[in-house]
Amino acid sequence: MSDIRYRHRISSMGKKSAAKVHQLKTLSPTSEAFVENVKRVHFQVCIWRSALTGEAPDMDPLENGWVSDDDFGVLMPVTFPPQTEIAPAAVMKLIQCGCSSETPCSTERCGCVAGQMSCSAFCRCRAEIRTCWNRWTLLKQRIEDANDSDEDESNDEDDSDD
Repeated sequence: MSDIRYRHRISSMGKKSAAKVHQLKTLSPTSEAFVENVKRVHFQVCIWRSALTGEAPDMDPLENGWVSDDDFGVLMPVTFPPQTEIAPAAVMKLIQCGCSSETPCSTERCGCVAGQMSCSAFCRCRAEIRTCWNRWTLLKQRIEDANDSDEDESNDEDDSDD
């Protein structure tokens, strides 16, 4: 899928204006994003099918393309598996937001939020937790922090074996 995505992007470069080409929403999904979409669709279909029987499916949404966002009290779709790069660094330099309000990146007017991706160091907010209000950036940071603490715990257990 990623190869098809790349070839399609290259072939459309001459047909569209530069402003349209660099919009994130014009990119087709990567293979990793496609897998997460399929997980969510499968989960949704199982819920719809269970409506006919009256019994909820025995499925955990957190294992089927969703992640819990406790700060907002909602489930949010996983658009990429953890540790997956959205795009190469050269492409990420082209995709950036320029939000500058008191709560930057807090609304759908932010290109990163609208594209359901976290801000990066190339954005005006620099993706700094104290200045960026992008829910995807905050969620990514929480996931990275959780992964770091899991690694620290497993390292502590390894150290105690010595």
